[in-house]
Amino acid sequence: MVLESLVANLLNRFLGIYVRNFDPKQLNVGIWSGEVKLTNLELRREALDQFHLPLNVIEGHISSLVLQIPLSNLRGKPVRINIEDIFLLAAPKEDEEYNVEEEENRAHSVKMEKLDSVEMLKERNTEGMSKEEQAKNQSFTAALTTTVIDNVQIQVKNVHIRYEDSISTPGHPFAAGLTLQELSAVSTDENWRPTWIQSTSDTTHKLATLGSLALYWDTDTKLLGTGTGQQDAKAQGIDHDDILKKFRDMIVKSDDPEVSEHQYILKPVSGRAGVEMDKSGKTDRPKTKARLLFNELGFVLDDQQYRDVLMLADLFHYFIRHQEYRKLQPAKRPKEDPKAWLQFAGKAVLDRIHDRNKQWSWANIASRRDDRKRYIELFKKKKKETPLAAEETKELEALERKLSYEDLRFWRSLARNQLRKENVGVKKAPAKSTWGSYIWGAKKEEETPAGDGQMTEEQRNELYKAIDFSEKEQLAEAVDMPKEAIKLQVDMNLKSGGFTLRRDPHGKKTDILHLSFDDFSTEFVQRTDSTLVDLSLGGMRLFDGSTEGNL
Repeated sequence: MVLESLVANLLNRFLGIYVRNFDPKQLNVGIWSGEVKLTNLELRREALDQFHLPLNVIEGHISSLVLQIPLSNLRGKPVRINIEDIFLLAAPKEDEEYNVEEEENRAHSVKMEKLDSVEMLKERNTEGMSKEEQAKNQSFTAALTTTVIDNVQIQVKNVHIRYEDSISTPGHPFAAGLTLQELSAVSTDENWRPTWIQSTSDTTHKLATLGSLALYWDTDTKLLGTGTGQQDAKAQGIDHDDILKKFRDMIVKSDDPEVSEHQYILKPVSGRAGVEMDKSGKTDRPKTKARLLFNELGFVLDDQQYRDVLMLADLFHYFIRHQEYRKLQPAKRPKEDPKAWLQFAGKAVLDRIHDRNKQWSWANIASRRDDRKRYIELFKKKKKETPLAAEETKELEALERKLSYEDLRFWRSLARNQLRKENVGVKKAPAKSTWGSYIWGAKKEEETPAGDGQMTEEQRNELYKAIDFSEKEQLAEAVDMPKEAIKLQVDMNLKSGGFTLRRDPHGKKTDILHLSFDDFSTEFVQRTDSTLVDLSLGGMRLFDGSTEGNL
């Protein structure tokens, strides 16, 4: 039950960040039964805020998300992940749509999500563990990961991420997008036939298939929306079912006639990859070996795409730099109120100087000291699961809004260190081992009181048996790798490829330069303290089309 709770919490957190109509109850019920099936998920308008770009999601849709996680029988059944129809339409924010409260709330959400994610994934307490405890913790995590990876089966179908813009280049609307027809990964035997991997196998084989991955940039094109991010899909008059059909129709193969309807920077490409992961611990073979095979890679860039890329970079730079001072900007235009804009320019410069000088003032140092002490006090109280008064909760939230990400992360680590010191020398009854102690590295002395989310010794032994893990064996095998040991080897073969610079894509379509090559192969080998790269090329040709009649 502990493992199920952990998986449910992780998925609840991840999906809650990006999905608007997410129902945690539906997910929790599915986790306990071993299968989660979510349909018709809608992405949040602020789903792309994590990239710190001035973008809004106009339409975001996932038709189906199916997770089959046999937590009670990880060695007997595969973990399956099936996702179908990931469609997203984004557009740039308009300068006029700035809302101080909304922007501050979105920035605060991004900060707290980043902070919580880092703390969730970080082995927070390993600094207080012995080398033997750290090695045991790492070995356990590796054993659990290996058990899941050995038989995980992933299938993703129909992915279309599209960005539309009518602001960057006035009078020249463009749309850029990434399409993928299929991506799958299955476990195989040594002959690359799909099979079940036994825990006793020395090598894990994975076969990945890539189907029709493409990147397009259509210039002077007809947009699905308005090309601005101020309104959502409904406000822009976009029919939900109609846009989903258009998204699917634009996912094409390299031999489809519809290829000519788009300006592809990367033409649709398909390939296969075989990955071998050695588990024997022997140093005479690569720890991980991958073989990549592609038929053709074709890249094309025209003058209008280049123009739009430069204008888009300027727009993003303007938005990011301007956002810092946007709350000070006058409501009227410069022609309407030039005096207010002159004052705005002066205040923007003076505020920057004031903030720089303020950092070293005694008043600011004293204020930061008080904030640090108070935040650590409240955070420790919260971690001790002591109920906070209403005023204390508001004070904690206010401090988290005021403080930077770096301050919050550092001060939380100070609070945890103090909590550990306060528990030193305190005699406790033998505590049950928790799942968190073996995943996140918590020490036995710091266990929380018995309750939900804990494992008994019997449950822990059952989990070890499920993933075929032995503490003594893992510690005995933890030896330093010799210099000649190969950690990673990647072999790639490409039958043909090309790069083209094109002019006038909507007219004559003149190729001013075309570089083509064939039989390209590369070998990348990473050893303990060295790296080897070996390249070979069958042939290369360069065609000059800048002068008419020239070969």
